[in-house]
This record gives sequence, C-alpha cells and structure tokens, in this order.
Amino acid sequence: MATIKIDDTKPFPNFVKEPENKRESALDFFKRQSNGLKLISDEMEQEKKEQDEIREIQKKSFERKRKLFYDNLDLILRHKDEILASPRYANIDVHYAIKGGGLYVGPLQTSRRFCIAGSIVTVNLRLATLLRIWETDQFRVDCSCGGTALIRSFTGSPLSGGSQATSYCPECKKETRVANRNFGKYFWFLQTRLSEDVETVAKDFIGKWALAEVEYGKKIAEGKTIDPKPGAEFHGDEQYCNLETMIQELKLKEFEEG
Repeated sequence: MATIKIDDTKPFPNFVKEPENKRESALDFFKRQSNGLKLISDEMEQEKKEQDEIREIQKKSFERKRKLFYDNLDLILRHKDEILASPRYANIDVHYAIKGGGLYVGPLQTSRRFCIAGSIVTVNLRLATLLRIWETDQFRVDCSCGGTALIRSFTGSPLSGGSQATSYCPECKKETRVANRNFGKYFWFLQTRLSEDVETVAKDFIGKWALAEVEYGKKIAEGKTIDPKPGAEFHGDEQYCNLETMIQELKLKEFEEG
C-alpha cells in the first residue's frame, strides 16, 4: 500500500482566494476560457501592483514622520498655542502619530477615505485634534522624571474594558507602559474626535462653496463673465503645510528669538 506524505512546512495554495475561482456556472467558465477572457485583467493586476508599491513607500514615509514627530514633541508642545491658533499648522496630518485597536473592534481608524462623485477625499487626524486629545487625563501619565508623558499607542478589549498602553515623555524621551485604564475611553473617544474632524472638513467645504456661489453671483450681476461657473470661484485653503516645514519654522523662530 502506497504511503502518502504531506510536507506541512509549505502552506497549501489558497485556491479560494484565486481570482479565477469566482463562483460561476461551468458553462460560463468554459465560454470565458475559450474566449481567453480573465476575470482579472493584466492591466488590473499591474494597477494593483503599482498601488501596493505606493502604499509601501507611504508606510515608510509615515514611520519616518512618526519618529520625527516624537523626536520634536517638546518643541511642538512649547508652541501649542501658536499651532492651535494657526490653521496652517493646526490642520497638519498626524494620523500616524497615535495607534490603537482591540478585540472585536479592530484597529483604530485615524484616517478615512471617501469616494465622492468619483474623487477620493481623505480626512486624517489633525495636529490640533491630537494636541487637544492630550489635554485629557485619559491620555496623560505622570513620568518618573517629573514631566508628563502622553499616550501614543494602546490595545485592549471593549468587553472586559481592560487595556495596555504606551506613553512617551517629551522631556526625558522615555517610553513607559500604562495598564488598567478603560479601553473604551481610549478607543471611542478618539473615534469621536476623528468624526468631528470629518465634520469640520465637510462644513469647511460647504462654506467655501457658498462663498464661490456668492462670487459667481457678483460676476453675473456685473456682466464680467460670458460662461460663468461657480466651480471657477471655488478655492481651497491658502497654503498647505507639512510636519517637516512646521518643525523647521518653529526651530528657526526659537533661534531668532534667542
């Protein structure tokens, strides 16, 4: 009798996830095969490959930004009031700066993507929002150096309410473990804050469109345009600013002030 040997060091092919295993009748399958038609075209596969490469580059970029952010957190906190008062700084994307998640609820979504009329709109956790989150007791910890450490990652369970977190002190630059804080007060609080950021973006967009319509109406009344469109009067924020630029500007400011 023959002996069947299975090499369990190599995983079985995941046939279920193969594109060609879409559920279809045998007749449809053979018709498609005879016409040389794939369910997933080579062009679609190429697009997926390129998008995966872009995501990998973005991942490395966000890791670099996260390190830069915490290396300069003391600088950022010294200029907190200025950042909150300046939309150019306040709206900087810092979704990579805080991480979380738990059983049953999955990872914390600090970045949301929406497809609106065929255009992708991304709303990320803003710097101003994160700074305000760190004002709450849930996200603050007394550090052994005498400073205040801030929660930057957490995990846990919404059922038990238990959690484990890590905090970072901007003064001594040490990371410490934090236990026995309510998981929901981490997770749902942050989800609510991001939802408020989505609302802020939506209302800002509506406000800018209302201004565009007003400008459009003025030009119509003055006869200054032949083929007027409100979209031509729609504009975004005055100037975009990233984390790297803000940090450099704040360092130069401190240097000039002596």
